[in-house]
Amino acid sequence: MKQHIISVGILVVLSATGSAQDGKLTVAQAKKLLPRAAGISNTDLTALTEGRRPEAVKNKSLSLVLLTLTPPAVKNAEADKEFRQFDDKPRPVSDVLEAMWTSKDEGYASFIQPKYITDCTCESTADRAEGVVTFKSDLFAGRVPFVARATKGGWVITEFRLTQYKTRVVRGEDGVWKQEALPGK
Repeated sequence: MKQHIISVGILVVLSATGSAQDGKLTVAQAKKLLPRAAGISNTDLTALTEGRRPEAVKNKSLSLVLLTLTPPAVKNAEADKEFRQFDDKPRPVSDVLEAMWTSKDEGYASFIQPKYITDCTCESTADRAEGVVTFKSDLFAGRVPFVARATKGGWVITEFRLTQYKTRVVRGEDGVWKQEALPGK
């Protein structure tokens, strides 16, 4: 009986500590959310590979924006940190798409795949979080700030920022991503 009461007491203390921690978005949680949030659906990517214009895709996810991004005319080290494709040798677009589509069985393609994440930071309150995800594959690399919000169903990534390109990608209430100009400072 005493052992049972002690076990219950320990469980109460542990769950109270865990629930306080659960209110904030952790780096581990962010790493799980970011790839899909940044991704483009298999359906949209297939349509693009079959000739559909990017403008015709309703969901303007971060990966779609990065895929269609025009690099600066003048070399810009800060823009290269946000996103760049390695151009040490010419590579077919199919190689980039293949690298993005390692999550095909999960229904999306993304520049930010779990195996490409090299660093992730996250500062969180109970209802809002901001951080930066850094990713790198053999073909591309980037460092993109993000915003997340707590919802009844859990944490949701709601924004990505490409400050050097004066662009942000924002998730609407309907779950559809839109590309917008970054507000001036």
